[in-house]
Amino acid sequence: MDDESSSSFWLSKILKSKKRESVIEQKITDDAYRDLRALLMRAKPDVIGDRVILKLPNGTVELSRDRLKVVANSKEHAEKILRNLHHYSMPPGLWPAYGLSYSIKKGSLLKTRS
Repeated sequence: MDDESSSSFWLSKILKSKKRESVIEQKITDDAYRDLRALLMRAKPDVIGDRVILKLPNGTVELSRDRLKVVANSKEHAEKILRNLHHYSMPPGLWPAYGLSYSIKKGSLLKTRS
C-alpha cells in the first residue's frame, strides 16, 4: 500500500511508455493483389472471401482487393514485414540488389577436397 502512495510509483506510471500496435496500410493494384495473394498462399493463411489473413509471430498481414494492411506489435516489425513481403515477392536474382541475402546450401556450389 505504501508503494502505491509514493510519488515515484505515480511518476513511473505516468512516464511509462505504452505499447501500441503499429498499422501500415498500402493501396494496391489488381496485379499486385494477385502476386501478393500467390505469395501469401504458400504460408497457408486464413481465407475469407477475397481477404487473406496471415498470422505471423510478430504481426498480422491482411490482404484485400484494394489494400495491404500490416499490423504488428511495433513500427519496426511492421516495416520489416512489409519490406520482406515486397522484396521476397520478386525473383531471387533481385534480392541482393535490395540488401537481402538468401542461404546457399553447404557444398552446393563449392566442391571441397578430402
